[in-house]
Amino acid sequence: MEKTALYFAGEFGLATGFRLAGFEVLTDASVAELEALLNDLRQRRQAAFVVLDQRLAGADSKILREVRDEGGRILITQVPLLGSDAPLLSCVDAHMRQMLGDSLDVKT
Repeated sequence: MEKTALYFAGEFGLATGFRLAGFEVLTDASVAELEALLNDLRQRRQAAFVVLDQRLAGADSKILREVRDEGGRILITQVPLLGSDAPLLSCVDAHMRQMLGDSLDVKT
């Protein structure tokens, strides 16, 4: 069975912990670098677990949307930025709000 590749792309402050856990790290990655990684993983048909910081996870990227929609080989999740007071929101939150209404609004 093929080994699942582990990647983290995001801010420098988070990178060390992921590196120590065995992840390949793209420190302070740009959207273009993230897209290059995702394209490479798709072309090689590589199974991968990709963790993005919240900034990259919210990027307007066609390939990121496609990979999320495909499901399967490449699993993408996100973590909040260090020192951020903003709540962690995922791509599922908007869909849940449509179904459940304002009951999901985050109270601060």
